[in-house]
Amino acid sequence: MFYVEAMHIEDAQSGKKTIELDSDGNIYASFGNILYKFDAIGNILSERTFSTEILATSLAPDSTRLALTIRGSTTGEHSTFILSSGDLSTLVSSSATSSNAHLLDWSQNGASIFTNGPEQGLIQLGRDTLEIDKTYSGNHTTSLVCFDVSSETGHILTIDQDGLILLWNISTEEVVLEFQLVSTIHDCQIGIFEDSFSVSTAENGIRKWTFEGSELKPIEINHVVSFDDPLAPNTIIVHTEAPTPKIMVYDTINEVSVQEIFLFHQFDDHVLLFDDTGLLEGLYTNSNAMHIVAYSDHVERVGMGQSGTDTDGDGIPDSLDSDDDGDGIEDNWDLNCQDIGISCELLPDEAYIRAIDMRVNETHIVMKQSFTLNKEQSANIRDLSRLSMDNDVRLTESEAQLFADSICMNMNELELLESLSSFISIGNASIEAEEMTCRVEEGMVLTPASDRQSHIRYSISSVYALSPNQNLDQILLTVNNHRFPSTGSITELSDQHPMRITLSGESIVQQSYVPWHIQESQVSFTLELIEDGDDEISPRQILNSPIFIGLILIGILGVGLVIQWIYNQYMNTAYDISLEDDDEDDVDEDWSNDDDDDFEENTIEPEMDDEVTPPLRRTAQPRERTKSKRVRVEKKQLNEAEKLLNEASTEVVRKRRARRTAEQPTRTKRRKLSDSSSPEPATKKRRVVKKDHDHDKEMDDTLKRFVSDSPKE
Repeated sequence: MFYVEAMHIEDAQSGKKTIELDSDGNIYASFGNILYKFDAIGNILSERTFSTEILATSLAPDSTRLALTIRGSTTGEHSTFILSSGDLSTLVSSSATSSNAHLLDWSQNGASIFTNGPEQGLIQLGRDTLEIDKTYSGNHTTSLVCFDVSSETGHILTIDQDGLILLWNISTEEVVLEFQLVSTIHDCQIGIFEDSFSVSTAENGIRKWTFEGSELKPIEINHVVSFDDPLAPNTIIVHTEAPTPKIMVYDTINEVSVQEIFLFHQFDDHVLLFDDTGLLEGLYTNSNAMHIVAYSDHVERVGMGQSGTDTDGDGIPDSLDSDDDGDGIEDNWDLNCQDIGISCELLPDEAYIRAIDMRVNETHIVMKQSFTLNKEQSANIRDLSRLSMDNDVRLTESEAQLFADSICMNMNELELLESLSSFISIGNASIEAEEMTCRVEEGMVLTPASDRQSHIRYSISSVYALSPNQNLDQILLTVNNHRFPSTGSITELSDQHPMRITLSGESIVQQSYVPWHIQESQVSFTLELIEDGDDEISPRQILNSPIFIGLILIGILGVGLVIQWIYNQYMNTAYDISLEDDDEDDVDEDWSNDDDDDFEENTIEPEMDDEVTPPLRRTAQPRERTKSKRVRVEKKQLNEAEKLLNEASTEVVRKRRARRTAEQPTRTKRRKLSDSSSPEPATKKRRVVKKDHDHDKEMDDTLKRFVSDSPKE
């Protein structure tokens, strides 16, 4: 079975919630202090409001009366009512259960009702007057957790919050079995053969005893909230909350689950429907989001099978179909096309129609089918899911996945995979089913609570292995037109025609076919491999390329080396160079060959003492070289007088150097590298005097006097 629909109650009150169903399909549901009666399609037939919250409801076996209890008050108002199931009018009421009576059930003949007493134990009330006929208190000191009545053998089972179990004989009103169970008990039931009883515990499964007190083999199902005996023998129906909400039909002989209904929302109460053979065919629940939720194994569509134009091939003529083109968008909202002379409701939106995406490689094929729910269904499912795991209204990924999991788990996976594989043909390969997964594609996660327009789109993927492995080049793939298998499938809520089909894979060229209508029996594709030269390089591929990443790393390394070299050069400038020179250096001469003698350098040497003084250190600072700005001067022929003067001057200087060398010890120039500056004062550099051209005549006269004053020369 699968989720079919949800009816939202606009004016529902928060609080305790109950639900009942009569033989005509009418639904009686309470939300807080309001009781509603609905027909089978969800129309409200009657409504009644009580002074306090409704705690329990129970429908008589003949469906003519409805009993209910409300939370007691200090004003002495009646707390137990028997209503007419037709118009919900009061037939009789009483204050016999002035406390909070949360348990209520009819006897099998409909003559009495049973409820937990004002303080403890169980009381039996007459149907017509609601007067107390019998009381079953015994040693109960706390409120009852559960009870069950067997009219055939005349036994009553009562269990309180302390785990005290009492089995009563109705006729004698005596306890025939009593014992204490040290465990939390959720529910209890007398067996279908009325010779044993069972209790559901939190951690020890469902435990069973005979009426004589002998314990039988337990049923290893934990977290059972409630359970019941169905019409089919040797089975029980179990409601569990962990790890997910689930209704399960369990075979007690073979100890296996024979049917499961997975739910994606929380609920307080539920009603089960059985067919004539005793098989489960329907389920109604309430919800924390103020809904009545219906589950079934089929969907009844208005107009199904009637004649008329049927654009989408769903079996409903366009005159009755609310979605003529089958894209999940109702006709009154279908505005997705331009005005081209055809109504928009006949042109499907390809983003919302059923989609089949085939992904193929040499070893596997994945068939992903996507479906769209209409706006009303989508909004109701979102509301139900919001409170499935917590009390906030924010839809999380886990809540969306809970809904997706319920889609898959309500279907028979092996049967479904085998059915779908029959619609696929690829080359000469046989197809072997492997797994099936479901997920919500869009329309749930973080969708605002006020959103009533967004569509939920979900997908079902089936994975198959190919045997033998296939060479995909020019291989033929054929898919037959089909409806998704309906057994347990929520896809029955989604239109399935027309659809689009897409073929893709890592090494094959993508192909698609749309729209694919029901009239076309199959679609075939010839696979084409992607050639290496035609491969398009995307920016993502470039960024993920090892070559690109290597270039980035080399660039970073190069920048680091350059920064290190600059740093080293900067640190080397911290070393100072000291030059250690003699006090007297050789005279540097710069003789110009120019006739005009534009530049002439003479060195003035200081007088030297007999003692040699140690040279002073000087720190040499790095100097910047400059380009020479000398101007070329044309050479001129020297006259005889000038030649004689130059030779005389040169000879004088040479002889004076020779005499000075003979008188003084020889010194050599030494240069020393020092890491630190010398504290001694730096040696003064000899000054170089540059003489201008205007002083040439004066210099000639000086030299002549110098020559005349030297008689030895």
